[in-house]
Amino acid sequence: MADGLLDACRNADTIYIYGAGTIADIFYINLKQNGLHNRVGAFIVTKLGGNVSEKFGRKVAELPQMAGKLRKALVVVAVQRFIRQEVETALRENNITNYRSVDSGKLLDRFYGVLYQEPVCGNKVLFQNQSGMGYGGNPKYIAEKLMERDTQGRLDLVWAVTRYREKIPERIRQVLYGSEEYYRELATARVWVDNSRKAYSVRKREGQFYVQAWHGAAPIKKVEADVEDRLPAYYIEGAKNDSGMADVFLSGSRFYTELYRRSFWYDGPILEYGLPRHDVFWDMEGARRKVHDRFGIGEEIGIVLYAPTFRESYDTECYDLHIGRTVRALEQKFHRPFRMLVGRHPVNYRAYAFEKDADYIDVGDYDDFQELLAAADVLITDYSGCMYDFSYTKRPVFLYQRDVDAYLQDRNFYIPMDKLPYVRAASNGELEKAIEGFDGERYAAALEGFMRSQGNYDTGEASEKVVQYLREKVLDL
Repeated sequence: MADGLLDACRNADTIYIYGAGTIADIFYINLKQNGLHNRVGAFIVTKLGGNVSEKFGRKVAELPQMAGKLRKALVVVAVQRFIRQEVETALRENNITNYRSVDSGKLLDRFYGVLYQEPVCGNKVLFQNQSGMGYGGNPKYIAEKLMERDTQGRLDLVWAVTRYREKIPERIRQVLYGSEEYYRELATARVWVDNSRKAYSVRKREGQFYVQAWHGAAPIKKVEADVEDRLPAYYIEGAKNDSGMADVFLSGSRFYTELYRRSFWYDGPILEYGLPRHDVFWDMEGARRKVHDRFGIGEEIGIVLYAPTFRESYDTECYDLHIGRTVRALEQKFHRPFRMLVGRHPVNYRAYAFEKDADYIDVGDYDDFQELLAAADVLITDYSGCMYDFSYTKRPVFLYQRDVDAYLQDRNFYIPMDKLPYVRAASNGELEKAIEGFDGERYAAALEGFMRSQGNYDTGEASEKVVQYLREKVLDL
């Protein structure tokens, strides 16, 4: 931290850090190292959107609601250079002039310069699932297979979390995402396994190996360079940097291999093994038992999972599924009792407003979403790629899409919605009728043709193949 900014922080009674990403994390760590972190009142963002609601025990708040307090304190802009001017403009528009901006380049140079004095640990693997969202995704299945193969206990396995998780095996050390300890693990791990983009400010060093185990699989929503005109500059620069650091990408299908080459700013090796998280669909009975036991659901009761994706606006009006009517329609169609499970997208922190007295189980805290998919008898979603993952179960998918025109303006699709094999509805009434008229044989035939057209690589052995690759190329097991 520059001496002038450090002196300003020492002289301030209250400090507000504008930013909630890596630069804000590192600036806070610098304050802590200088005994000034207790003066931080909150982290400020322009819009909360998909940001977490808390960092380091401090609230993450939106600028408009905090403007009055910010005018009476020191505001430190701790963001990437791509958006610094935008943030400074927003502050001035809110009559906040008592701000100082961090030189992100110098901050990172000093920070990593200290960390890189420690050697890379040849047996350490650091895992991340959607920026700390728990023990799931492709990284989980790779970790499970590594533990199975590491019979001598040679590996040091570390998992980044936003809060400590009871369900993560004791064999794996947990580290809080964004903490000083996290960055030390990041700087000294031999292997990184991640399924989302690392920030532009993350720096890979010589001797490290990065497995980009991307979370996508579905040929549904357009992503990366295919929607470049709708993505913020900081994301685009971060994505390019992430692809530049990656040593391998994992692909589950011919479609995704081609997508990586065309739209992910990536020209390195691609492991066409299938996706490790899809291995669960070759052991669905095991996943089903875990989910039924966790939520106390009898074996005779069917599970319907409602799992819509997020909206760029983070509005919740589109999530007005009528739980009671939907469950009754399913029970009448399939002649068995059902329970509704509701899972929110990882970046959607807002609750859904269902009908009064709606009977459902919130599964947002369940770490492994793939197990929920493998356990469900029916999936209801909207535009989420989970429809594609769930297709491996060969069970019914219903798409509840009451805002398809608006969503087209946000993302658009690789394949038009009416060309997909799934059953669509634009209202609760339409959904009930779709369930009532569901034709299982017709659906199965359409689904099989669609999945075959994508050139899928999955055989239930993706985790084993990835671990074997790491054993041959990187790790000593």
